[in-house]
Amino acid sequence: MTSVKLLFSVQELDLALDLVAKQRTKAERELESRLALGQIEANLEEARTRLQDIQTTHRDQQLETETLRERSTNLDQNLYSGEAGQRDLESLELEANNVRHQLEQRDVGLLEMSLRAEDTRNRIAQLEIELSESQAAWDTRQAELNTQVTQLNSEEEGLQSRRSQLIVSLDPLELQKYEILRKRKGGQAVAKVERGLCQACRMSLPSQHLQRVRQGRESVLCSSCGRMLMLG
Repeated sequence: MTSVKLLFSVQELDLALDLVAKQRTKAERELESRLALGQIEANLEEARTRLQDIQTTHRDQQLETETLRERSTNLDQNLYSGEAGQRDLESLELEANNVRHQLEQRDVGLLEMSLRAEDTRNRIAQLEIELSESQAAWDTRQAELNTQVTQLNSEEEGLQSRRSQLIVSLDPLELQKYEILRKRKGGQAVAKVERGLCQACRMSLPSQHLQRVRQGRESVLCSSCGRMLMLG
């Protein structure tokens, strides 16, 4: 087997190794990200924090409302006790009306907060169900991805072993030239020649190049794309 054919075989292994590495990287990133699960967990944590804030505010305002309610009761008692004079009655009535108005606003606010709390509890219950279902799905997917990574590692090991066996027969300078071309040419350093065309760039080759490729005694580069040429 000529060196260029050996290099073509090495290239096939390298392309397979590139694919394995790409698939493994994708699987590993998915294992690290847990995107859907992480988003549900974040939403659930946000909802729980929101509920806690609503409950704290509701409790504080309820205490303030009870204080106002006691104040309203005391004012009413003073109003109807018959002990206050005319000016005091007017003042007491004005204050009592003001406190009653505040109580009405407080009651409306407390009701709205109770409704928000109920909506948030329902949202939390829904998210907890979603999280449970997503966790079960993720556990299955995680097992699949771990199996995939293990298989890809094994496949990579086999490809690397075959590659090592091939490059033993290659001239180090030819291998170095191949490696440089492979980096520059997107992974394809060696191209087949069929019907006088370089199959990488689809350009016709000069007759002298074709003759040198047919002879197979030296490494010939495509005059258009610069790749090593091999008869198909």
